[in-house]
Amino acid sequence: MQFKLLIASVFFAASASAITGKLGDAAIITDNPVGASYVATFPSNGTITGSAKFSTTGNGTGVEVSLDLKGFKGATGPYAYHIHDQPVPASGNCNGTLAHLDPYQRGQVDPCDPKYPATCEVGDLAGKHGKIPSSNGTMLEVYLVFVDNYISTKQGIGAYIGNRSIVIHNSAGGRITCANLTSIRVRSPAVPSPSGSISPASGASAVTVSGFLGLTAFIIGALAL
Repeated sequence: MQFKLLIASVFFAASASAITGKLGDAAIITDNPVGASYVATFPSNGTITGSAKFSTTGNGTGVEVSLDLKGFKGATGPYAYHIHDQPVPASGNCNGTLAHLDPYQRGQVDPCDPKYPATCEVGDLAGKHGKIPSSNGTMLEVYLVFVDNYISTKQGIGAYIGNRSIVIHNSAGGRITCANLTSIRVRSPAVPSPSGSISPASGASAVTVSGFLGLTAFIIGALAL
């Protein structure tokens, strides 16, 4: 029995390493410019409204991601969200954002394993940190915070998020909404964002997600319409 378990463990490790990018595993970015921030604001007339903010951590390692979203009514989850390689075109067509940000040429054939975030596509935020759970077609409010060590606010490298976009997908992979990541004022290092729930409006469900260095936890409360 012990021999079989050992073989299974070795096989699992080999499988995990086999899905790394053609150019290797993603690097942890330790020299992000402190104070740099980017925000994506989703269209106010869409199925999902709100924003996604990306800010360098206090020590320059990784980027804190904060999602503050509302909507999802009538959509089918769970919902994936990714940084895409190109900005949203003037037409607003989310298909124009092309594929996920993937400077290491990892691809999407094998799902991202969150236990090995360096082997995931750099832009696959949901794969590394968890999808937004389904609301069964009702209104949903989401506040999600985590730190991603592989995306970057540093210009000139493949993991740089500036001049790109974030896209939210339904369970079938369809693109529900998208928004450009734009630079906002450089700020002084701030106290890390606290975790906490957002009280839902009447008839809404609420999801609070908090995390640090890739560890997230979901607290889901559903209220009847």
